[in-house]
Amino acid sequence: MNNAIIVPGVTDLNKGDQALVWESWRLAKDTGLYDEVYILDAGDNAEERALLCKQSEEHGFKLLDNILKHPRRGQHKSGEHIKESKLELLKQIRNAGLDFKNTRHLIKICNDLEKVKKDFDNKTYQTVKQFHEAKTIFVKGGGFIHAYGEKTAPYLMWYFLFYVRLAKALGKKVVFLPNSYGPFIGLTVKQQVRTVFNQLDLVYARENVSSKSLGELLEKKIPVEMDLGFFLEKGSQEEALKVLKKYNLTPEDKIVGVTIRPWRFPGLSNPEGLYKKYIDSVVELTKHMLSKGYKVALCNQSLGPNSHEDDRNAIKDLLEKVQDPNIIWINENLPCDTLKALYSNFYFFIGTRFHSIIFSLTSLVPSIAIGYGGNKALGIMGDFNLDDYVVQIQDVQPDLLITMFDKAISEYDTIKSQLDQSMSLVTDSRNRLIKDIQSLY
Repeated sequence: MNNAIIVPGVTDLNKGDQALVWESWRLAKDTGLYDEVYILDAGDNAEERALLCKQSEEHGFKLLDNILKHPRRGQHKSGEHIKESKLELLKQIRNAGLDFKNTRHLIKICNDLEKVKKDFDNKTYQTVKQFHEAKTIFVKGGGFIHAYGEKTAPYLMWYFLFYVRLAKALGKKVVFLPNSYGPFIGLTVKQQVRTVFNQLDLVYARENVSSKSLGELLEKKIPVEMDLGFFLEKGSQEEALKVLKKYNLTPEDKIVGVTIRPWRFPGLSNPEGLYKKYIDSVVELTKHMLSKGYKVALCNQSLGPNSHEDDRNAIKDLLEKVQDPNIIWINENLPCDTLKALYSNFYFFIGTRFHSIIFSLTSLVPSIAIGYGGNKALGIMGDFNLDDYVVQIQDVQPDLLITMFDKAISEYDTIKSQLDQSMSLVTDSRNRLIKDIQSLY
């Protein structure tokens, strides 16, 4: 059958991930090769599944059951957005051990559907059957192939690469859409990445620094194409204006959009101190922007599934330290295309969540990026010649952010025209990806 499957599962609460899955689907469809393109669902219980998949289902996507649960099993402690307790970690390690044993067995027997039916539940059988019938497996764009030497790194890499191993065990073509890669620190991490990536049919990095990182590990050239979030088309301007109106804002207000996030600073000592410094720095920048007459709109780019991925926790932390009538929290759960339409009405953007930056840049809104989690922010801002407007989250200082903001405002028109000129690169990149996929058949 001429079907394709996009892995791993969709997460509607994280608007960047949602955009990557939706755009992976649209890209696969636009090749003209597939009758049906399925996406994997997510969520370890009915309540979590509804939160993570409802917007995608309403959008008309067809979902398959995800057969590898997160070790957390849908249990999220609301107070652990900076540091996770030892007990929670131990529970997750136990679950991961069982999952590793089961998924390794599944990969060994996956070519024999009768054995799969006998040894696993019906949900697993049905999904493996769809993998049998698929022509291509696409790994959505993103930034999850990295490890910082955590004790959990070996399983983390197995977890992220499980569906690719399954697809290759079934002899399927696998396309790894533009991702960020590295660092690869931790027991078995490099070995796992080498083993799996050397079997792929197409693999792309989403910035030069990741291409270099993966290229050195695999000893081959990794082509660079745009992050799929760049291809997201804006949703309804009418919907965006309704949201602004609800919060007594208009496009004529000089609005600076802001996204912040909880972060645990993996691999660094004193995560609580670093997080406090990060929030305090954004507080000082906010006060500076208010003094210059800007309105500040705090936006939910990700609302879960866990407390560490829920930006509302960081926003509450910020609002405990600064309050003003011109600081507005747009506290909504908007689909990614509507969120992009909203950002396009802003004058400037300060983004920690990287896809919030991509949504704003492609709406020609000058932006500053606060980078976290590997190479993505440094890489993509560098590729757009915006190196002066990116800082890593652990290096954030109030003075640094204020200086960056003032510089960007002084060069506002230049940045805007630079962004405008770069948009043809987005179309060219998407067309190249489509041609490459078509050339596999």
